[in-house]
Amino acid sequence: MIYLDNSATTYPKPTCVYEALDYANRNLAFNAGRGNYSVSNQASKIIDETRESIASFVKADARQVSFVSSATEALNLIILGLHLEDGDCVYISPFEHNAIVRPLYTLKNYINIEILILPFNTETWEPNLPKIEEMFSIKNPKAIFISQLSNVTGLLIDYEQIFAISKQYNCVTILDSAQSFGIKNPNLDNVDFCVFAGHKSLYASFGVAGIISKKYKELKVIKSGGNGSNSLNHNMPDSGPERIESGSPNIVAIYGLLTSSKWLKNNDVLKHEEELTKYLIKSLSSLKKIIVYKPSDIFKLLGIVSFNVEGYLSDDVATILNDEFEIATRSGYHCSPFVHNFIDSEKYNGTVRISLGAFNTHDDIDQLICALKSL
Repeated sequence: MIYLDNSATTYPKPTCVYEALDYANRNLAFNAGRGNYSVSNQASKIIDETRESIASFVKADARQVSFVSSATEALNLIILGLHLEDGDCVYISPFEHNAIVRPLYTLKNYINIEILILPFNTETWEPNLPKIEEMFSIKNPKAIFISQLSNVTGLLIDYEQIFAISKQYNCVTILDSAQSFGIKNPNLDNVDFCVFAGHKSLYASFGVAGIISKKYKELKVIKSGGNGSNSLNHNMPDSGPERIESGSPNIVAIYGLLTSSKWLKNNDVLKHEEELTKYLIKSLSSLKKIIVYKPSDIFKLLGIVSFNVEGYLSDDVATILNDEFEIATRSGYHCSPFVHNFIDSEKYNGTVRISLGAFNTHDDIDQLICALKSL
């Protein structure tokens, strides 16, 4: 199998990660922070070390890093904890994933918030900053959500300028870095909450993700329970990552994340993905009947490219690639409801998405191109 669906989850993982997961299951699978015995204490130290390793990607403090089960859980905890009220305006980009969109619209069923989509240029895919400033001045932003990297188009979104403008209105800023953290690390200036996912660009397993923030105390408690600290207190802690961490930590997945984060620091996956992305776009663009969704400046894309084939629905192309060539791609709408109107792919029922990873090669792309030539 040629695996080209790394945006959903990176595969394969580095060998050291598989070894770490096996080791942790056999030797570290104890309840961290719940027992005053050596292996429980060792598990607690591993969690602390992993916080430090994740924080080092963005020069944050380890105490700013919290661990939860998935980026979706992290975003739910943030969205439902933001103290949004009737009449508040929330802004999102047209590239946002349903991990943001659905919790917001679920909340809208109970609170009369307004969800507005930021304007982007359909040719350059750049944010229309003058229009955004105008929108903010008319309807002040209470919170703004932007993905660092679009899971459909591979666009590295210019979140920094948008967040800088929004801070003039005391806006809460949330950056979804699930697709890029560990490879293309964000600048957290003007970012209140940054979300990461272990099983994607961090090359760890399912079951671990998290938030980086200095402002946990500003969130309402949405999920509560034991976390091994201050157990006689009926309430969750007032601040720190423990405010949103409850239940037994997934020490196995966290140890895998520690191992993968160390591996990433010794392997230039960013350079590899940049090179493969350029090669993929050039190769796809050479084919007739292929529609490649890209901005005027292709250097804004990283690791992910969407396309369609004239005369085929996206699902049909992905099925042929799988059944006849054993090439695994993703087709459809990719859990991102607004971007397909922006790139005009709805008539194809979404896109065929190629998402590259550390272990893909030029030969993988060449075989994809050969397969597409048969259509």
